[in-house]
Amino acid sequence: MGFYAPAQIVRDAREHGVVVRPADVNASDWDCSLEPDRGSAGGLALRLGLRLVAGLGTEEGRAVAKARRAGNGAPFGSVEEAARRAGLGRPALDALAAADALAGLSAPRRAALWEAAAIDQCRGDDLPLFRASAGDPPLAAEAMPALPTEDEGEAVAEDYAAAGLTLRAHPLALLRPELDRLGLHDTQHLASMRQGAWIRLPGLVLIRQRPGTAKGVVFVTVEDEHGQANIVVYAQVGERDRAALIGARLLVVEGRVERQTEHAEVPITHVIARRLTDRTDLLRSSRDRAGAAAPNMGRSRDFR
Repeated sequence: MGFYAPAQIVRDAREHGVVVRPADVNASDWDCSLEPDRGSAGGLALRLGLRLVAGLGTEEGRAVAKARRAGNGAPFGSVEEAARRAGLGRPALDALAAADALAGLSAPRRAALWEAAAIDQCRGDDLPLFRASAGDPPLAAEAMPALPTEDEGEAVAEDYAAAGLTLRAHPLALLRPELDRLGLHDTQHLASMRQGAWIRLPGLVLIRQRPGTAKGVVFVTVEDEHGQANIVVYAQVGERDRAALIGARLLVVEGRVERQTEHAEVPITHVIARRLTDRTDLLRSSRDRAGAAAPNMGRSRDFR
């Protein structure tokens, strides 16, 4: 996808009226694809591909689509059936379950993870999973426990951890009351600020870029629930705040607004960073309150 992170492209598509559908073992190919949808811009919806599922190998992902087509397009009826027909092992099942790509099998994330673990336990050392026929009794005979339902914050966090994006609410929308309490701004406020104004902007880090010709300057793209912002980090600031620049998933940028209006149909806005602060702890505290795993918010390009 070139310079842009998948989350940026998906967000832009949705803002332009394109319906985006989640990765699903019963619908997705390895690559993203288009599906008919009268309610979507251009009459086509975007179906996310299995390549976006973190931890799922190319071979396993392609095997899912191949097995589905080999059955005359018959959908998988259960997690176990998907495992048998596509020859999936525990790591692939866990990756698909974590990305909620098994939800179409009436197996929401936590239930799917439980089923994957149960199937793995039933396989044994001689791998009957791959020798079993369709008429054999289910491998996972253990009754499903009453698992707690994910709340919105947990679901968003898990989506980012497993796929690098979410089709649900944006994480910063959920954190906004806390960010407001800290006196931080948002990209809507940035869009209306004058040249030279000072801003304290939090955002999920989507991309870090340090071109070889930039003389140590790092370009960072951050995102909140309203949009993206381009951050320019000069070498001196990057060296001083290196830990935050490299490691932050939620980055607070303090700096000066630079707006170019000449010879531009649309004003070009950057924030010239003066200080970078890693506030990933806000994501962790939100996770801890919800009991979810810390999200890996976006897959940024590594410039180290």
